[in-house]
Amino acid sequence: MRFFSNDYVFRGLGPTNAKPKYLDNLEYIDFAGFNSADSDWWLTERTATTPEEQEITESVPYMQGEYDFSMYDQERFFKIRELTYKFMYFGKIYQERKAYEEELKRQLLPHGYSKLIDSHDPVYYWSAKCTSVEVEDDQDKGTMTATITFKAYPFAYTNHNEGTDYWDDVAFDHWIWQPVKFTVNGDQDINVRNIGSRPVECSFQLSGFVTLKNDSIGEVGLTQDNYKTTTIVLEMGDNKIHLSGNGTIEFQFKREEMI
Repeated sequence: MRFFSNDYVFRGLGPTNAKPKYLDNLEYIDFAGFNSADSDWWLTERTATTPEEQEITESVPYMQGEYDFSMYDQERFFKIRELTYKFMYFGKIYQERKAYEEELKRQLLPHGYSKLIDSHDPVYYWSAKCTSVEVEDDQDKGTMTATITFKAYPFAYTNHNEGTDYWDDVAFDHWIWQPVKFTVNGDQDINVRNIGSRPVECSFQLSGFVTLKNDSIGEVGLTQDNYKTTTIVLEMGDNKIHLSGNGTIEFQFKREEMI
């Protein structure tokens, strides 16, 4: 049997000047100038239920099931959806927690429908308004929980117009790169794709004069006099359009997504 000599030399460690590491507050909402992370609120829970459909149904005696007339032109329509967030604030002093509660309500409740950014889906934003702020204070733990509820348009909007393609705003699992600006000199056929969840309104930037034509929009003539007030609807999927004229046209639209 062999024995080993463990002659270890131990060295004492003196005090360190290194600062402790704190968790980064990475999850947040941003609404009407209020940023939850910048205001020391920690996002702990979010609930984004799917919106309820605006159903129109009719039952007929002695018929199995029902007739559903909810869709119009192959599109479903939804009611306003509800977004709920829970936040935690840490503060040992009751008066300080009370002040944070009051400031939270002042920041959120006076505003109507505004842009709501959620760090969970940074590529999109909601059109929403705050409907309630409910607060629970825990004196023993020195914490305060705030439950904030928003009403929101049922679809989320992309941050930027289609074709802008800011790298930080690219959702690789649901994205296409496509041209939306075309130089027209005579006649040409193009395809503008809408990969969103519903048809969207499209406006234009224009130089010169260009005429658009397909079965969905008919014939739309754009000139310097009318292009700023003219819009068309881009259907979901492919929008094959015939262009004619002389000039440059840019299609400007944001996708609307059911997320």
